[in-house]
Amino acid sequence: MTIQSAIQLRHRFSITWLRSPWAILISAILGGYIGSYHPVIATAIAPIGELYLGLLKMCVFPILLSAITTSIGRLMASHDAGQYIRRILIVFPIGLLLTSVVAMVVAMILGPGRNLSEATLDTLGVVVNSSGIDLEMSLTGPLPQEDSTNVASFFIGMVPDNIFTALSEGQTLKVLVFAIVFGVSLGFLKENQANAVFEVLDAIFQSFNQLIQWFTLILPFGLCSLLAYQLSRQGTDVMFAMINFIGVALTTFCFIYIINTLVIWQQSKQSIWSVLLAVREPVILALATSSSLACLPSAISRLSSGLRFKRQTVNLVTPLSITLCRFGSVIYFALGTIFVAQLYQTQLGITELIIVLLGTVFAGMATSGVTGVLTLTMLGLVLEPLQLPLEAVLVLFIAIDPLIDPFRTLGIVYTGMATTAVIADLES
Repeated sequence: MTIQSAIQLRHRFSITWLRSPWAILISAILGGYIGSYHPVIATAIAPIGELYLGLLKMCVFPILLSAITTSIGRLMASHDAGQYIRRILIVFPIGLLLTSVVAMVVAMILGPGRNLSEATLDTLGVVVNSSGIDLEMSLTGPLPQEDSTNVASFFIGMVPDNIFTALSEGQTLKVLVFAIVFGVSLGFLKENQANAVFEVLDAIFQSFNQLIQWFTLILPFGLCSLLAYQLSRQGTDVMFAMINFIGVALTTFCFIYIINTLVIWQQSKQSIWSVLLAVREPVILALATSSSLACLPSAISRLSSGLRFKRQTVNLVTPLSITLCRFGSVIYFALGTIFVAQLYQTQLGITELIIVLLGTVFAGMATSGVTGVLTLTMLGLVLEPLQLPLEAVLVLFIAIDPLIDPFRTLGIVYTGMATTAVIADLES
């Protein structure tokens, strides 16, 4: 063996190892240790994770724009357009409602807000009071009147006045609407006119997808940094006080994960082990980055290349399901609403449960393009009709969000992938 061959072999081994589950496992354990016992180091290495996340997000909008536009354009020009549109209009609403029902049932059975000890209630009260919120007024006084997001303003806000502004400001929902409209218009052009645009968009998609493949080589380093910093930010007092809710939330997300895995396994016609290996990358990215958009390229790639679903359908449905449906947010809002109702000992009848069911779906969809604390404020869309105060409990949800956010993102990404698997056909 020549020196050059040995170097090439070592290089291939290094690349293979960096993409292996062992590298991911070691980096996760190391990140957990640093975040728990060395918060100063976690803060120092935080820029590595931020850089990795920024590199992923850099690829999102070009992939989103090119994949959606091309897929819709070619779909509109094909004979299968009506078939897939009907599937989307059926599967999306049913999936959202079923997701909300599952979360509500789990919360009502396990009761995260029922029978809390006096010590727990005292701790929660201290946290709320230290946030500057008048707990007494929040619990007994009239709810403050705030401008709420209505359905009309939500749909009007989806339309971009300027696509370049929407792209520069990261307004995902507006970019998605533009891509849909642009794709539909391309589908009605003559074939020779549209093909030139499709070729350019395909080249953009392939080039950025190649970048994503290169970025996976630094995933272990980014994962270690992100986990370490995330764990270093979590306090223990609120964690213990909210342990019932955290436990129910994690249980629900794990249950949804199992259901989604079974759905993908059934639709893909592959072994359960092959499915778990194929979806490993987007699952790890969801937990590491807490960004559903950063997971989008990987989810598309794994469904089409790894599980052999039709690429054109995957390119269309996956961004739509992850961006619009927001299953993880729907789950979390259903759990949060039931928790607050139990905390305030509010009985929920049939009418109130319907409000929770529909409200969590619309509130979840309203989080499209919204990040951070703003995501949690959408819970007010459900609590307000039930006369439950968001202000008195918002600080509690904010305090535990660093722990819950990765699993909420996993719910968005993985349930979106399962939804795509139900809609898309397999490659022949």
